[in-house]
Amino acid sequence: MLELVLVRHGETESNRTHTIQGHLNTPLSDIGHEQARRVGAHLANQKFHAALSSDLSRAVSTGEAIKSCNSSVEKLVIEPVLRERSFGDLEGKPFEAMLEALKGLNKEQKHNWGPPNGETGDMFRERIEKFLKVLHTRASELEEKNPIILVTTHGGFIRELNFIMAEKYNCKMPCGQDKYGRISPNTGVSRFNLEFGPEGDLKQAECTEMYFKDHLDGMETLKPLLYGI
Repeated sequence: MLELVLVRHGETESNRTHTIQGHLNTPLSDIGHEQARRVGAHLANQKFHAALSSDLSRAVSTGEAIKSCNSSVEKLVIEPVLRERSFGDLEGKPFEAMLEALKGLNKEQKHNWGPPNGETGDMFRERIEKFLKVLHTRASELEEKNPIILVTTHGGFIRELNFIMAEKYNCKMPCGQDKYGRISPNTGVSRFNLEFGPEGDLKQAECTEMYFKDHLDGMETLKPLLYGI
């Protein structure tokens, strides 16, 4: 059994201004650095056997903040497969540009839609499935039979992973779609217990925690923005 601990990156200025980020390499804001420090303190006594991060700086900085608080994390392994969905020509534009692009599309069309030079929904889901293979490979390289692996990534990535887990792998969820279908708060923590077969196929999954954020108590935090896809 593998325990996956997912952490969304800390806040960026683009989060605050509702600017579409995608693959843009936006840094943490001052608030985001404080959120990362707090989630690091929250996870300070958690034993990790490996730590992976998206290669985008907002996720790396969050992972490094956790690493600095946790002696069990020797290094942060960069995995580009953990990037946020690419929004191509819409990146750097205001949130309203996304709403305009999606206007008039039904649910199925939105599911398959992709912006110019960006990823379609199908492409994004295929990449998340690839991450599950990478996760199994990383776990199989460890001496620990039941490893705990930290992953710092992005809100859209975590949300889409939730849907894949629930709908494809019949993952037991601690909440309804009204929660796991939202975007995680910045530095929200989610946990999954995963059992893989010998060929790396996911056999069983259970989510034991979704979007934990008590470490942010007393901070001014943004309500996560959902793009509608």
